[in-house]
Order: sequence, then C-alpha cells, then structure tokens
Amino acid sequence: MNRPPGKLEGQVAIVTGGTSGIGRQACLALAREGAAVVIVGRNRARLTAVAAEVESLRPARACPRGPLGLSLDVSREEDMAAMAKETLQRFGRIDILVASAGILRGAGSRPTRLLDLTSQEWDGIVDTNLKGVFLSNRAVLQTMRAQRSGRIINIASLSGRRAVPFDTPYSASKFGVVGLTQALAREMEPYGVRVQALLPGNTDTPIWSQNEPLPPASQTIPAGRVADLLVLMLTWPFDSTLGELAIAPWRTQARLNYGRG
Repeated sequence: MNRPPGKLEGQVAIVTGGTSGIGRQACLALAREGAAVVIVGRNRARLTAVAAEVESLRPARACPRGPLGLSLDVSREEDMAAMAKETLQRFGRIDILVASAGILRGAGSRPTRLLDLTSQEWDGIVDTNLKGVFLSNRAVLQTMRAQRSGRIINIASLSGRRAVPFDTPYSASKFGVVGLTQALAREMEPYGVRVQALLPGNTDTPIWSQNEPLPPASQTIPAGRVADLLVLMLTWPFDSTLGELAIAPWRTQARLNYGRG
C-alpha cells in the first residue's frame, strides 16, 4: 500500500551535525516527511550509516535522488561554501537548513572554571557552536533569498537562556546562537525566509553522556522528540509563527529555565 504524501515532499533539507544525536534524528524525521536530505558531518563511517537509514525511509516518488552525505567541518568557511554548492549541484535548490552541529566540551575534557580555561578550549567550542551556525546560515542565504522562500532552524539550548557554570563556552555559544537567530530572522523576513531557534533541554545525546555522574533517564528527553518538534516548526503555515521554542523533560525541576541540549 502506498504511503500518503509527506508534508515536506519536494523540499531539500540540509542538516549539519547530522550523524548523531538531534541531527541524526532530524535527518530521519525529514526523510519520513518526504524531504531530500543532505547529511553534513565529519565522521565518514557515521555519514554512510545515517545515509543508509535515510535511504531506507525515502519515498522514491518524492525523492528520485537519494540522500547526499558530505564530510565537512562547519567551522571552516570553505567547507560551508562547498556544502551549499554540492547541494545545489545535486538537487538544484535549498529549502531547509537545520544547524545542529555542536559540542559541549572537547574530547576527554571535564567541566572547567573559566579561570582555568585555555583559549584553545574556548575556540574549539565557540568555533563549532556559534561560528558554525554563522557560516552554515550564511552559506544558504543567497539561494534562499533568490528563491524568496526557505526555513532555517538553529539548534540552540536552554543553556542559551540560563547559563551553566563550569561550561561557560557552551553557554556563551548558545546565547550567541539565540541572538544571531533573532537578528537574522528580521533581516530575512522581507525575502520570505523564516529563521527560528529551537532550544532543547536535557536531551539523550552523546553530548549529554559527557556528564558525570550521568543523571537518570527520567531527566532527559529522547532526541527523536526534539526532531518531532522540529518537523512541526518546519511545516507550520506561514500565516502565523511559533517563534522561538523550547522543549525539556517534564520531570526536571527547573524545566524550561535550565538544561543542556
């Protein structure tokens, strides 16, 4: 039996950080809704694995061309230019960008006071989380402006509303993502391009697993739940707006006032 048409059939979606966590779930959710998906990440093995998952969900009538996996670094200007170029070469348009690439801290690092933080540690986090959003957003803007349509969702965090001590670069970067998104939304509104931020709280992702001791599962939400909200935002009619949305576990004490996405 044929599946009913997806809500995003005919649209082309790029997802940065698409090989794990929220980004991976976003790729799968977009594929289920019929979008052609471009998966951006740095790990080639995980790119191949996610591309296979997306391919298994692809309705052939909606996406005659399969998913595109790109091994690129969001903090590199030339890589983000290549992301847009290769997407246009493959699909001819860009309708959606989900900027999901992000890190909590460097590999093997622990929560650290600002006093003890090196500039290299700061740059590593801010370059991925904030500069990466800037570069990926900028890379698709010319195309979306020419199309006079497009949707960008930047994955921020509830740590971009209330800062988390000992992870200062992460909080600062996520505050920056919220500010960038708000400013860009006003710049692109005249061109029919909607730019929004999604602020997850404690989410069961590889980022969350860096916390020690690991809090109980009841204090996190599955990454797929964030992807469900993402699809709702992307399919919301243009006659109204959902604005900036936050999502957090019901059982967490502070709920929408605190958390790490």
